[in-house]
Amino acid sequence: MTKLIIVRHCQAEGNLKRFFQGRTDCDITPKGRAQIGATAEMLSAEPIDVFYTSSLIRAQKSARGINVYHDVPIITDDRLIEIDPGKWEGQYLEDIAREYPKEFSDWNNDPAVFQAPEGESMSDVYNRVSAAVNDIVRDNPGKTVCIVSHGCTIKTMMCYLHGWQVRDIGGIPLGTNMSVNVAESDDRGGFKLIMENYCDHLALVNNAEEKQ
Repeated sequence: MTKLIIVRHCQAEGNLKRFFQGRTDCDITPKGRAQIGATAEMLSAEPIDVFYTSSLIRAQKSARGINVYHDVPIITDDRLIEIDPGKWEGQYLEDIAREYPKEFSDWNNDPAVFQAPEGESMSDVYNRVSAAVNDIVRDNPGKTVCIVSHGCTIKTMMCYLHGWQVRDIGGIPLGTNMSVNVAESDDRGGFKLIMENYCDHLALVNNAEEKQ
């Protein structure tokens, strides 16, 4: 059995300013640093053996922040990178909604058929992410692995861990920044979901922001 702890990266500039950051290598925000601290405390007692993350700064810094309690290897695997949004890269969401109403509606309401203009489809993401998960489990039998990744990437990952096809991805919610999911592999090549989109550990961070 391999245990997977799957964490979405902390708040980054694109999340705060409401643009589609995709592959843009945005840095994290002050709130993001606080989110990392809260998540690191939550996972401090977990016997994490290794981290896997994309190469983007927001994922790398999130992984390193959690790793302060573990001091284990961090492996970069760009199959865990965010969706390539093509022409949407770096555009504000309100502008995307106005210029690409059909695609933006698919993104929000029918993600299974979503195709980024000159970018990836949801099927593309699902295929690379599921392959990455299978390799991580194969390479880490009996270990606890923390995967730090991105919103759409984790959405497709959770769809796969449920045993669903990409056509079912509409049933998977998009987790908040630094939300935590936990799954365990089984002997039949499947997975058991233990926790999905847990974010109670972020309550103090959110409350502090509201009081400012």
